[in-house]
Amino acid sequence: MDTDPPDAARARGSVLWLSNETPDRDGQGGQRRQYFQIRALVRAGWSVHVMTLAGDQDDTTLREIATVERFAPFLHKRLPHPTRYFLARRRARSGRYDQVIVAHLESWALLRGAGRRLGVPVLVDVHNVMSPWLSRYGRTREAATFRQIEDRVLRDASAVSVCSPAELDRLPDGGTAQRIVAPHGIDESEWPRPPAAAPPPVVGMFGNWSWTPNTAGIAWFAKDVWPRVREAVPDAEWHVAGNGTPARFAEIEGFRALGRVPALSDLTAVSRVVGVPVRAGVGAPVKFGEALATGRPVIATTDGASAHPGSPARVTNDTDEWVAWLVERLGPDPALADDEGRRTYRWAMDELPWERTTAPIVAWLSENSTRSRP
Repeated sequence: MDTDPPDAARARGSVLWLSNETPDRDGQGGQRRQYFQIRALVRAGWSVHVMTLAGDQDDTTLREIATVERFAPFLHKRLPHPTRYFLARRRARSGRYDQVIVAHLESWALLRGAGRRLGVPVLVDVHNVMSPWLSRYGRTREAATFRQIEDRVLRDASAVSVCSPAELDRLPDGGTAQRIVAPHGIDESEWPRPPAAAPPPVVGMFGNWSWTPNTAGIAWFAKDVWPRVREAVPDAEWHVAGNGTPARFAEIEGFRALGRVPALSDLTAVSRVVGVPVRAGVGAPVKFGEALATGRPVIATTDGASAHPGSPARVTNDTDEWVAWLVERLGPDPALADDEGRRTYRWAMDELPWERTTAPIVAWLSENSTRSRP
C-alpha cells in the first residue's frame, strides 16, 4: 500500500531513500551515516520515506524521523524477491517524490538500472569507491564487477556523492553525473566536553575490528607500535572497544578488550589519546570524525584520516612517528594532551556536525527539486 510521506504538503520537498541496509543511529558506520544524513535532511525541511530490506536490522530510531517501508529480500534462501525491484521503481515513478537518494552502490540494483528514465533526479551515495580497493587486494573479478556498476551509476544517475576528497579522486572518469563530497559527521549530543584534566596514560580505539582494513591496522599497531610504546611508558594501557578483536591480543601487556560499549564517550573519557590505525582502507571510516569529537588528541593513518584532510589530528603511516607521538603524550606531564584535546574538540564541534557535512546533499536537493515554486 502506497503512503504519502508525513507533512509532505508543508515540507520543502519529499525524498525517497532506498537502501539495502537499515539506517540506524545505533548501528554500524554505514547505518549511522545514513541515519544522520536523513535526520539532517528532515531538519532542513524535507520529508523522507525510506525503503529498506526486512530483516534483523533495527528500524526503531529511523521511524522517529521518517516513514519506513520494509520489503522481503528473498523468496527462498538466496533467491531475490522480484517485488523489491518492482516496488522501488514504482515508488520512484509515483510522482510523490521530488528526488530519489540511493544509499551505497549495492542498493543501485533496486532501480534495475532505471536511472534517468525514472523522470526524477537520482543521487547515489557511493560512499566508498570499491573497484580500486579490490584491485589493490588482487580481487580482480570483484573489482571488474564494481567498476561496471560505478561506470553505470556515473552514466545513469543525476549525481553521486562520496565520503572524502580521496574517494572523489578514485571515481572512474566519464559519465555526466554531478560529483559531490559529503564527509562523515558527528552528532554533537553524543560527545560532551571531556573533563579538563587528562586521564592516565591510556590509548583508546574503537571500531569494527573484523573489517579487513581495521583488522590489518590493529595487527600492525599490536606488532610494531605498541611494544615500543609500552617499553617507553611501562604503565601505559591500550583499551579497545568494538567487536572482532583477535583473541590472541589477550596476552598483550596492557591490552584490554571492552567489546561493544554503551557509549563511546565512556571509553574516551578514560583515554588520554585516541588512535585510528586503518591500513589499506576503502573509503573513510566514520570513526575518525568521532575520534576528533572525543576531546582527546588523535593520531591516524592516512587511510584512517582521509575524510577530513584539514583536521588537527596527527596523520602518518610511519611506525617511528606513531611511537614518538604516543610516548610524548602518554608521559608524566598531561598538559600537552590537554591542550591538543581542547583544540581538537573545538574543531570537531565547528566543522563536523552532520548538518554541516550533509549540506552538499541538501544543496543538491534544493537545486534539483521537481516541486514547482511560485
